[in-house]
Amino acid sequence: MPIDKASFRNKGGMVQSIISQYKLARYFSKHGIGNVIKYNVEICLTEGAYLEIGNNCVIQNGTFIQLTKPTPQLVIGNDVVVGRYNMLTVKRLVKIGDHTRIGAFVQIIDHDHGIERNKLIKDQNARIKPTIIGKDVWIGAGAKILRGVKVGEGSVIGSNTVVVKDVRPYSVIGGVPGRFIKERS
Repeated sequence: MPIDKASFRNKGGMVQSIISQYKLARYFSKHGIGNVIKYNVEICLTEGAYLEIGNNCVIQNGTFIQLTKPTPQLVIGNDVVVGRYNMLTVKRLVKIGDHTRIGAFVQIIDHDHGIERNKLIKDQNARIKPTIIGKDVWIGAGAKILRGVKVGEGSVIGSNTVVVKDVRPYSVIGGVPGRFIKERS
């Protein structure tokens, strides 16, 4: 069966291979084999940042990865697809499990901003808590996975869902804020 040239399974040609190898060597602390990092994936790392990716992953065009202070770690498992125009921003820990699929325009973050009344917004400290995505998870287009959330193995997050609390394994979640719809059958 021929490979669909529009599919994430299309690993690209020699130029894409060179781009992927360059980005893996330049930005990733640890990486496996068979990964594709598309040419316009933007990666911004603070000193001491740790970025790890397993084997056979694809990070699609337009994705923005930012690891910023204090101690950022982004760990991506094996056979993960990060769709187009995603934003992964990390101050402590974001972990994405094996075989996970992430649709387009998804945001995954491990922090938000303080909102104390007696301080200027610009002077507020970040509130940081690890965000963990289990293995075999599907995150639909436009979803947002917020600070401190644990998404259980095998879950499905609907398009444009805002996940603000933990998700049990094999759950289907949808809405704003995200609510349990049913168990995955």
